[in-house]
Amino acid sequence: MRKLEHIVIFILLLFATGAGQAFFANPDMSSTGTGQPVTEAIFALIYFLVILFLVKYRTAALRLMLTETWLAALCLWAMASVAWSVNPEESLRRALALIGTTIAGLYLGLHFEPKQQLKLIAYAIGLGAIASVVVIIAVPSVGITSDGIQGVYNLKNSLGRMMSLGALCFALLVLGERRRRAVGIVMFLLCGALLVLSKSATAIVVTILMMALLPFRTVLYLRSRQLLAAGAILIPLAAAATFCVAESSQEILRALGRSSSLSGRIPLWRLVLTSISDHPICGYGFTAFWDSWKGERVSDTVKWGAAVPHAHNGFLEIWLGLGLIGLALILINLLRNFLFSLRIARNSQEVEYSWPLLLVVFTVLYNLTENSLPAVNTLPWIAYAAVGYWLARAAREQAAEPEPESDAERAYPVRGALNWVE
Repeated sequence: MRKLEHIVIFILLLFATGAGQAFFANPDMSSTGTGQPVTEAIFALIYFLVILFLVKYRTAALRLMLTETWLAALCLWAMASVAWSVNPEESLRRALALIGTTIAGLYLGLHFEPKQQLKLIAYAIGLGAIASVVVIIAVPSVGITSDGIQGVYNLKNSLGRMMSLGALCFALLVLGERRRRAVGIVMFLLCGALLVLSKSATAIVVTILMMALLPFRTVLYLRSRQLLAAGAILIPLAAAATFCVAESSQEILRALGRSSSLSGRIPLWRLVLTSISDHPICGYGFTAFWDSWKGERVSDTVKWGAAVPHAHNGFLEIWLGLGLIGLALILINLLRNFLFSLRIARNSQEVEYSWPLLLVVFTVLYNLTENSLPAVNTLPWIAYAAVGYWLARAAREQAAEPEPESDAERAYPVRGALNWVE
């Protein structure tokens, strides 16, 4: 039975990457499963199976949900938004998908340690990368569009997002494992090559930033005073680098093929903020704005040549749909996960325990100019929810254990967490 559970979960992760969407997805839809009845039916079936699997672990699952209340509150608020949504049917459909996607993350967080989560996500993205190469070569009419390389995904930005996350996953696996290191290096290079070919500026910039952070991972292991001293040196350097980037922003954007308006995002954000001001507290209903007449008016105003699918900023998108209350819920959850994942990373020198922290940072950076927070039926949200629930599980486990007495015990603070589901 457990083997069947793992197979279903891996199929879900593979499908949630968006792999295969290039063959049957509506090219006007930007997120996996949006407006695709067949795709949504498959996701619904898999979520139903995951719920059945969780019944066996209902006590532990319920305990974990009560520990990590912010994700549950976000799901409930999204469901409640149906009551005032400008498109109740859309909000209901997507809120149910959000609950299913989050439950999938709950299963992963309950049963898999960070290293296992990292491998599952890397393998799912790796299969998508290999399949993309095959499709680009064998079926170029599908893998290559007028907008750029998309592989087996439905948009070049979807390919870029997955390859960016895949590059981070394989980089961590290369750093943490000696076995199959050559395979990890090859897959890292493949993800990097596809990322460049996708020409997804956000994904490229985020990947560069994440790779630049990896060498500084060892700074986390310094003692408090040493960490403060390192911060006193690194923060001014980072500020100087940011200033240099700002001064050279025009040249950088031109090299990435982008204008100073970030491909029209800045005018879009102004319009979105104006729309938010009409419903700042509760929003327009979960993901409902863009199917309303106000959303259509924004799309017509920015003149992108197609309907705008989302705000191209995850935080503005949440504020637009779920109001200030929804935005506060996700910001509190991000801060909580960042602080606890930072503590986990500092307490263990095993590289896989850096995964939760790096994923939180990746999520914040990516959502500055794109949207995956929360993007239903997608791997990034499943991965984020899984990390959030695992962090809650580790926190509960640590709270139940006596203080470690030796350095060895301090180095591995979450060893006993798997016993939690037994």
